Amino acid sequence: MSYRLPAFPLLCNIATPPAPGVASIPTPPYRLNLVKCQLTYGRRVNVASTGGTGVPGIPLLAMSLLLPKLTDIRGPQDSVSFDMVEVPAASGRWYWTAAVDDIAKGFANEHRTAAIFALAKAWIAPYS
Repeated sequence: MSYRLPAFPLLCNIATPPAPGVASIPTPPYRLNLVKCQLTYGRRVNVASTGGTGVPGIPLLAMSLLLPKLTDIRGPQDSVSFDMVEVPAASGRWYWTAAVDDIAKGFANEHRTAAIFALAKAWIAPYS
C-alpha cells in the first residue's frame, strides 16, 4: 500500500481566540491567513460523543482538518491557547481546535491534522 500526501484544495484562517482558552470568534488580523487545508470526514473515523465532553449529553461532530507539515495550528496542548479556524476562509464557519498532531512524522507524506468542532451558534444559515 502506498501512502501519499493529501490534497489541500481549501484555504483557512487560523487565529488565537480574543480571550485565550475561550472558544469565540476572533477578529482580524488573524495569526495565519489563507492556509492550504482539507476539511475531511472521508475514510477517517469520526468521533461523536454523548458524554464527558464540553457539553455532556450532547452529540458532537468532530471534523478533521488536514494541513501541510509544520503548519502553526495550536491545540489544547499548547502552553497559551488552542486556536480558532475559519474553514473555508471568509466563510464565517468557525471551529475550535480540540487536538493537533502530526501524521506520518518523518516520512515523505508527513502532514498535520487537527480535530475541530464547529463553534456553537456562530454560523449564519444557510451555511456557505
